Order: sequence, then C-alpha cells, then structure tokens
Amino acid sequence: MKLLTATLIAGLLLISMHANAQIKPGTQQAAISAGLANPLSNDNVDGQAETFGELGPAFGFNYLYQLHRYLSIGGDFNYKSLGDKDFTAGHGPGTIKSSAWTLLAIGRCDLIPDNDIRPYALLGLGAGGVQREVNFSRRPDLNSSRTSSGLAFALGGGADYDINNAWLAGAELRYNIINTDEGEIGAGHLSTLDILFKVGYKF
Repeated sequence: MKLLTATLIAGLLLISMHANAQIKPGTQQAAISAGLANPLSNDNVDGQAETFGELGPAFGFNYLYQLHRYLSIGGDFNYKSLGDKDFTAGHGPGTIKSSAWTLLAIGRCDLIPDNDIRPYALLGLGAGGVQREVNFSRRPDLNSSRTSSGLAFALGGGADYDINNAWLAGAELRYNIINTDEGEIGAGHLSTLDILFKVGYKF
C-alpha cells in the first residue's frame, strides 16, 4: 500500500512537472547549438569535381516566438567550418578549405506541444555565403580564396526536451542549401547535412 501511494504521488508530481513544461502562445525561446556539418555537393577544382570539404564543426544560435501551440517563428544563424579536403589534380596535390554561413527566418511546427519531449519540423529561408580556398602545394601561384553568397534554404527536424520550466536540451538534423555563383567558387550551390545539439532557455 505504501509503495502504491508513493508511486501515485510520484506520478502526480511527474504529471505536474510535464504540465509546467508545456509551451503556449507568447513563449519565447533562445538557444545555442553545436554539432557537425557534412558537405554533400561538389565543386570544380582544376578541371575536376571535388567535394567542398570533409566533415567539420558547426555552431549557431536561434530565437523563436510561439504564435500558437503548434507553431513558432523566429530567426536562426549558423556557421560551419568544413574539414580540409586533400586532392590531386593536373597541377599537383592541393587542399580545399571551405566555410559557410546562413541567416534564416524560420518557422517551426511542434508536433506534441503538451509533452516535455517535443518533436518538431522546421523550415528556413534567407541568405547564406560560402568561402572556398584552394591551395596547391607545388604551385602557390595558383592558390585562390573566393566567396559567393545567395539565397539559402533549410529543412530539418528534431526534438526538444524540457529539463525544467526554463531550460531545455535538444537535437536536430538539418539539410541546408546555399545558392552560389559557379563562376566564383566552381559550383552553383553548397548543400550540407548537419547534426546539431543544443541548449536553450524559455521565457
């Protein structure tokens, strides 16, 4: 009987804690994130196709305002520094170093807003930029560093977990694409698949 009573009390406390964790219209959220970015697209380097880089670190921050129990809007900044990519072409061995940024207006749909674990889908549209450096070890006179910017798009999904009434943690998988000038950096776009882990604060 005592065990049953203790279990019931614990269950009521857990339900109460979940209720406190709910989001509602007017809730605001600020979060920082860090993770990894994997480039998916190729660029033209010395006449051959090479990826923009290797797996590299990514970080960012975002702000959300809850318009409805299921819908929030806000802004998002993300920066990634791709890992160095070694290659060998007609002018000898070289290395590609690339980085990218996006600044997006985002909309997010919370699928289970009344739970302390909230899966969501995210859509973003805005601007982005890419920097690509190509360094030849035997022909430094051919080294180049160029940038290009354009329209950026993001599609993602993830889940937030309410640690308490104010703090949350989460994870997100996001596909990004940044339109670029092919004449500048050897490709018409850069696309990446990012996995991000975040900590946020609700107020």
